[in-house]
Amino acid sequence: MNSKNLSLLERIRSKYDLLSPAQRVVGNYLLSSYKSLAYVTLAELSKLTSTGQGTVVRFAQVLGYGSFSNLQNALREEIENDLPKKLAIYSSKNVRTEEAEPFDTIFEMERAIMDDTYSLIDKQDFREAVRRISDAPALIVSGTGSNLFLAEYAGYFLGTMRGNVTVLRGTDISDRNVLLDAPEGTVAFVFSFPRYPVRMQSIVRVMKERGMRIIGVSDSMASPIAEYCDLLFIVPQKFISFMDPCAGVMSVIHSILYGVYLSDKEGCRKRIESRNSLFAGDKEFVSENVCLPDLMS
Repeated sequence: MNSKNLSLLERIRSKYDLLSPAQRVVGNYLLSSYKSLAYVTLAELSKLTSTGQGTVVRFAQVLGYGSFSNLQNALREEIENDLPKKLAIYSSKNVRTEEAEPFDTIFEMERAIMDDTYSLIDKQDFREAVRRISDAPALIVSGTGSNLFLAEYAGYFLGTMRGNVTVLRGTDISDRNVLLDAPEGTVAFVFSFPRYPVRMQSIVRVMKERGMRIIGVSDSMASPIAEYCDLLFIVPQKFISFMDPCAGVMSVIHSILYGVYLSDKEGCRKRIESRNSLFAGDKEFVSENVCLPDLMS
């Protein structure tokens, strides 16, 4: 059979005898771990396999891809072919009685998603995300479509705690100005979940082109925004209707917000007090006796 008609995994198996010992290490790693390598770089794959970058390039050439870039495309195609073509449907394990209410099923599902999400959080990545958001000279928070409310929530509280926070909602003139005027070192905090709004891909692509560090929250490494993200937090999604489950992703956002707050409680207190003093004579809230700085001890 013409090797051009073979998938990546089939090519590795069919040409295995032609590979050098070091190239076989690369091949074996791809065969066992390809599903987690959607956006692996040449340097990363070399490090993961303890081989040289030249070995990885020659491995791609032996397989008939000519370059590592073509090997990357074949790897992503392999992963795409393994992905379910439909949204994952949640199957209730415990709520099976006729007396079950909708909230029984929803709470069961959301708890399951939260448990899965918690198990996937890398502590080092979490700390790095908090550090980058806390230290950035400017922060852009973005989500579109049904993901917009996630950006609004994160942006509201980040703006409470620190300056130069902008929520970017789309790609109109004012949104483009935000991207155009962003200072060097700007960090982006972005959200994209199935069915992945196309506009979000356009936004993160421009963010990456402009040198922003991007912290993403999505449902898998195969998400369209994954290749643009420096840090990506995974919230697996399951559905019982067309409505998105939100407890898992909101918990990730809340955790990062709390981490940012803990990194500078005194600065956060001063910012809230200064903001409140701008319109000290106006009645802004019904519960004026609740003072946020009192909660920050």
